Amino acid sequence: SDNYALKAKFFSADGVAPGIDVRMSGVKVGSVGDLTLDPKTFEAVVSLDIGKQFEVPSDTSAKISSDGLLGGSYISLEPGGSEYPLEPGEEIERTQGSVSLIDLLGKAVHSATQ
Repeated sequence: SDNYALKAKFFSADGVAPGIDVRMSGVKVGSVGDLTLDPKTFEAVVSLDIGKQFEVPSDTSAKISSDGLLGGSYISLEPGGSEYPLEPGEEIERTQGSVSLIDLLGKAVHSATQ
């Protein structure tokens, strides 16, 4: 295979589905392979299939992002400064789940009326 798998856990994985892009600096470096639920923590466990030519630093963070207001979701990897790459099967520890646009609008309206 031309890919290797990494894992990332998210409290909210709305909009994530197998096949969506995994990007670093806006460039596609892989795709989501699988999405499951951890039965102990109830977090979404996302398998990321990363191209072998891309070494992901061990202190990389992952967040669920969106292509504009009506665009689809993707996983954005933000590399850290570590010189050591994550090995196949390892987990990206720092993650940020998806943000609901409805929740954001609700908070904005609520704060504007106070």
